[in-house]
Amino acid sequence: MNRTKNIDDTCELMKESINDTLNKKGYELTKQEYHKESFGSRFFVWVNRNEKHCFRLIWDGKDSWFLLEESPYINNPEKVAWADVTIVPFDSNVENPDYKTELINSILEEIG
Repeated sequence: MNRTKNIDDTCELMKESINDTLNKKGYELTKQEYHKESFGSRFFVWVNRNEKHCFRLIWDGKDSWFLLEESPYINNPEKVAWADVTIVPFDSNVENPDYKTELINSILEEIG
């Protein structure tokens, strides 16, 4: 098993699922970064300018969890204060599709 590929695939599936849900609610994916040097950590930011709200999904490669955060949206993204919504641990040794679906659904439930 390739743990790195499992993480990459899960992150992509998570991003696509959240993107589909948030696009229907008026959000757009505005930023994504990948930091290989930081244990493969990455994050994605979705913004709804009409509602002045944003979500950020982080894959924390060091601690092996997904973190969903939210914030009021302001024009300067460097001044956004993020609040945790949920933290979902991920065992990268598990390649079961049902396990991935369960993780994604737990995040999507928090988005509403």
